[in-house]
Amino acid sequence: MRLRTEYLDRPLGLGTASPRVSWNCEGGITQTAYRVRATRDGETVWDTGTVRSDRMTHIPYAGAPLRSRDRVEWSVTLWDEQGEAGEQSQSWFELGLLDPADWTASWIAGDYTPKRSRRHPVDHFRKSFHTHPDPVRARLYITACGLYEAHLNGRRVGDAQLTPGSTDYRTRLHYQAYDVTELLRQENQLELQLADGWYRGSIGCFGPTNVFGRQTRVLAQLEITFADGTRHTVATGPEFAWSNDGPIRLADLKDGERVDARMTPSYAGAARPAKAPAPVPTASDNVTPRMRERLVPELVTTPSGRTVLDFGQNIAGFLEFRIHAKAGDTLDLRLGEILDEQGEFTQANFQKRKPARSFGKVAEVLLMTGKENLLRGPTQNTPEQQIHYTCRDGENTYRTRFAVFGFRYVLVETDLEINPEDFAAVAVYSDMEQTGSFECSHPGVNRLLENTRWSMKGNFLDVPTDCPTRERLGWTGDAQVFFHTAAYLMDVAAFYRKWIRDLQDNQAPSGKVSAVAPYNGFGMLYEKTGGSVGWADAVVLIPYRFWKRYDDEALLREAYPMMRAYAQYLISMAGPENRRAPLAHPDDAYLYVRGFHLGEWLEPAEFRDHVGKNGPPRTEEATAYLHYTMRHLAEIADALDHPDDAATYQEYAEGARRAYQRHFLTADATDTDRQAKLVRPLAFDLVDDMNRSRVEDRLVTAVEKRHYRVGTGFLSTPFVLPVLTDADRPDVAYRMLENRRTPGWLAEVDAGATTIWEDWEGEASHNHYSPGAVCQWLFDTVAGIRIEGRNRFRIQPTPGGSLTHASAQYLSPYGPVAVSWRRAAERVEITATVPPNTTAEIGLPDGTTQVVPAGVHQFACAEAFRPREVSL
Repeated sequence: MRLRTEYLDRPLGLGTASPRVSWNCEGGITQTAYRVRATRDGETVWDTGTVRSDRMTHIPYAGAPLRSRDRVEWSVTLWDEQGEAGEQSQSWFELGLLDPADWTASWIAGDYTPKRSRRHPVDHFRKSFHTHPDPVRARLYITACGLYEAHLNGRRVGDAQLTPGSTDYRTRLHYQAYDVTELLRQENQLELQLADGWYRGSIGCFGPTNVFGRQTRVLAQLEITFADGTRHTVATGPEFAWSNDGPIRLADLKDGERVDARMTPSYAGAARPAKAPAPVPTASDNVTPRMRERLVPELVTTPSGRTVLDFGQNIAGFLEFRIHAKAGDTLDLRLGEILDEQGEFTQANFQKRKPARSFGKVAEVLLMTGKENLLRGPTQNTPEQQIHYTCRDGENTYRTRFAVFGFRYVLVETDLEINPEDFAAVAVYSDMEQTGSFECSHPGVNRLLENTRWSMKGNFLDVPTDCPTRERLGWTGDAQVFFHTAAYLMDVAAFYRKWIRDLQDNQAPSGKVSAVAPYNGFGMLYEKTGGSVGWADAVVLIPYRFWKRYDDEALLREAYPMMRAYAQYLISMAGPENRRAPLAHPDDAYLYVRGFHLGEWLEPAEFRDHVGKNGPPRTEEATAYLHYTMRHLAEIADALDHPDDAATYQEYAEGARRAYQRHFLTADATDTDRQAKLVRPLAFDLVDDMNRSRVEDRLVTAVEKRHYRVGTGFLSTPFVLPVLTDADRPDVAYRMLENRRTPGWLAEVDAGATTIWEDWEGEASHNHYSPGAVCQWLFDTVAGIRIEGRNRFRIQPTPGGSLTHASAQYLSPYGPVAVSWRRAAERVEITATVPPNTTAEIGLPDGTTQVVPAGVHQFACAEAFRPREVSL
């Protein structure tokens, strides 16, 4: 029944004392009632009784008050349409440390003074302790300013990677909880390792270090509970032994690791008490990154004779190997995404230059403005993505632990004999359940979907980053355009909820947000670009879409103060630059002409505007988003019972629409081959009925004149195929999808891409999920699966193009829904599987519709689509 608590499967260390539970129905047609029962230590703390309802999501806990550390066993019983009760299904959740006073441990650090421009080895901490036999429960609560890894009695604690994760360490710090009961003995050793991570390591586009501080720190609290209820706590403090003479001499998330396997930690020193950071540790209530797919390479010799490992798939993850060597032998490895035009290994597509030493604001400005040649002193590449390994005698086994790379290829430099079977690439990403699959008769389209899924895996590591190499930043625009595609492919509810809170942390008092969340340094750059429309609007559009997909009004309420503050920022920015000058027209009060905007971003090169201080104004894009975002805000405010807010937002939505029509929908303005300028007004419903056909027809002409090649950038690419379909031209949409010329999705596939490229020309990052947002169209239009509300679907497949068949499955919040269709003798045969306790409105290609209950339904009808003639 897929029982979940706050979107999580049996969460340990949950951060809310009133969690919500959810389930999916199995069997039967309709859920007519449910009963949830919960116990704590064998005593009933919550019993809903029999509730007459078909609801199966977000049932709030309403029992006896819960406390830190409480473990709650809960079950649900359902009644079907016949009034028959099903079997009881069970799950559990356990609360973490809810009160700051629960933390009795002290922060500790290594006993050294960090140097501003020096990179430091991994710290090792250790404590030995004795326990009484037969504990009934043992939990380790742990966090760090840096990255931690814990071992108890020689065994690694948990399988979460790169913890505690990426947050703005100035305002939020997450901890994890682990069940270590089975690892305990009477005589024990707790060992902790601490690396730089996001806190002190090289991060962001230009690789600044020490963004949050120079001193890494760790906090750990091991609580052991016995049968009589007593509790023994082993907590970090100055009694922990310490040294930093272990094998990992440098560990950086992006630059890599330098390892001397001949070294072992001596623990000859003592931990130093450290000042507690400002934020109190809180539970992430998120899925954690874990190791997933493991890939074995082929050995390639480049034209110049260099040795390269090809893993066949671009990923973000760890590198591991096993090698037999003599003490002192070395192995140098560099990791990259592509081979250059000559077939040689390169990192040029993602590397920048930065000062070799820590740098300040002056260097930041030079880097931001592309004036690296004016930097003083030595410079270096960033990120380095390399491993230097010095062997011990005999067999050496290694896997990165504190560095994660974006790569398909590894350049190997060593005198040792290399066997590719002794190497592996291990994908690492947040542990999201796969929820969607799509398959059709076109192998290229199938590969496009898998490329998009791999790009999502490569970038959904605690934060939705743009790429796993050069920047690795949570760009707001990328994440908002990709939300629906992400939600079809994987269960992103907990993941995006965490990131929405990162957005809240990132908001300035003005209501403006940085273009990147969490904060990663370079505030001048990301704060300047933060008001960019399409990017900043993520603070509204993502909570809105989350609400529509997951029916989560509680999250909407939590995010509403952030959205309201952003609305006030928009209102303050609307209107002409000169507020004192008379308006040429009353609707000009709703034009959005001020501020810095990134615009469409990475359209094909022939359309691309210069972005910078002297770039063109973005009034068209900005006014369109003012309407679009305010329209969504009005709906949100109305749903949350804020009528005054709703009225204000609706005023600005309607005013911006009128202003847009007056300035940007004239016959001259829409007589353009620049697809984004035609897609955006259609997608945002800025075009009135009188002019819609004219704009739609001009878009079709623009697409045809480019031979069905894509002409949009980040903001409009997700909309181009839906807009063409809504214009009754799915034939044009399919031809654009199946186009194999550059720029186009399948042109990348034909070029050997295994992930989505950042730009259509393939000159930058080769792992950038944003243009893969087209895959939403595969699910909601080609297969026709859409959530229409609580327990309701709209299923309306749209056959077309060269496709002879297609099928999709989606594990929705309400259960698994599936659609398949096949063309046969000018007819279409459709099978739709509707999950229990839901209904679906089926729209067939011949224009007929019907509402069906749960079950498997089959249909056959004529393929009725005929393109209408275009007249300009």
